[in-house]
Amino acid sequence: MRLRVSACLLVVLGLCTSSVPAHFSVDMSDGHKSRYGPGEIKSAPCGRPDGDRGSDVYTHAPGETIQLSWIEYVGHPGYYRIAFDSDGDDDFANPASIKPAGRACGANEPNCGTGDFYNNKSVLLDDFGWHDDSPHGKRYSVDVKLPDVECENCTLQIIQVMTELDKAPYDLTAEDGDDIYYQCIDLRLRRS
Repeated sequence: MRLRVSACLLVVLGLCTSSVPAHFSVDMSDGHKSRYGPGEIKSAPCGRPDGDRGSDVYTHAPGETIQLSWIEYVGHPGYYRIAFDSDGDDDFANPASIKPAGRACGANEPNCGTGDFYNNKSVLLDDFGWHDDSPHGKRYSVDVKLPDVECENCTLQIIQVMTELDKAPYDLTAEDGDDIYYQCIDLRLRRS
C-alpha cells in the first residue's frame, strides 16, 4: 500500500512541476503562442540557447498594429521591452544596465545604472509596464505597430527585465543569468 501511495505521489508531483507557470507567459494569455512555451524563458534571445524557429507562425500585414498580451505569473519588480527582427533573431541585444527598483546603485556595481532603453534599432517599445511591486497573475496588454516591411522569417521578442532589490549585482551577460526573461513570437509579414 505504501508503495502505491508513494508512486501516486510521485506522479502527482511530476504533473505539478511540469505545469508550474513561468515568470511571464504569452501562451497563458490570448492571441499568440511563444516559440518554446512558458517553460523556456532563461536564455537569450528567445528562451532556449541556439534554438530554432517554432511551429506557431503568425501572419500579419506590414505596418499592422497588433495587440500582444501576457500574464506575469511569478511577480517581480521590473519592466518589459518588445523588439523586432526581420530575418530571424540575431539582431536582439540585452540592455547593458538596469535601473533598480527602490534604491540607488551601489559603488562600482556592474550593470546598474539609469537603464539602457532603446539600445538598438530592433527595439519597438521599451521601459513600459514598469512596476515596483511583485504582482502574481497580473495581465499586461499593449498595442504594437509592426514595421512596414515584408518578411518570411521575422521574430517579435518580449523580454521581462527584473529590477529587484536583492538581485544586485545584476547579471546581464551570463548565458543563464536570472535578471532577464525571454519569449519570442514567430511572424511572417505579407501584403494582402
